[in-house]
Amino acid sequence: MANLSDHGEEGVSLFPMFNILACTLGVMVFVLATVAVVSLGADKAIEFVVDLTLGEEQPQGEMSGRSPAWVEWDGLDMMLRPSGSSVRFARDLRSIETFDLTYDYMFSQLAGTPVGAELSDVTADPDRYVILLVRPSGFKTIPEVRGYLDLLGIDVVLEPIDQDWRRLQVR
Repeated sequence: MANLSDHGEEGVSLFPMFNILACTLGVMVFVLATVAVVSLGADKAIEFVVDLTLGEEQPQGEMSGRSPAWVEWDGLDMMLRPSGSSVRFARDLRSIETFDLTYDYMFSQLAGTPVGAELSDVTADPDRYVILLVRPSGFKTIPEVRGYLDLLGIDVVLEPIDQDWRRLQVR
């Protein structure tokens, strides 16, 4: 008969069970990490949604909010969302000697383009503002772009986005 106080026989070892448990947990962590990496892949689709009632009269007679213009900036291209119209800046904005020359250059590049027309519309309407979607490649030139938009009298909201996001949708 088995006796717990019997020192002559070896007891049951739980070490193999802990090994199996540890290996199972390790596999589960690996599977979860793989699923997370795959779900955040380079072709990730991001959708920004704006409330359709923005700017419309509410029953109490109050305005529900301001409506944004979505502009993407990557350091070289300024793209209007959702239309996809863009303007490429051939010069590095940081290499221009003064802010005045930078703003003159930006104005000359944007004049007559759909992006420039949208920025003019935002300037004329106090209930509009710009949401600037900035990729990491455009971080270094944010002071120049923001200064230009401030010069136009436009309120700006900066929103960093991932460099690898290719499919952006704005509704």
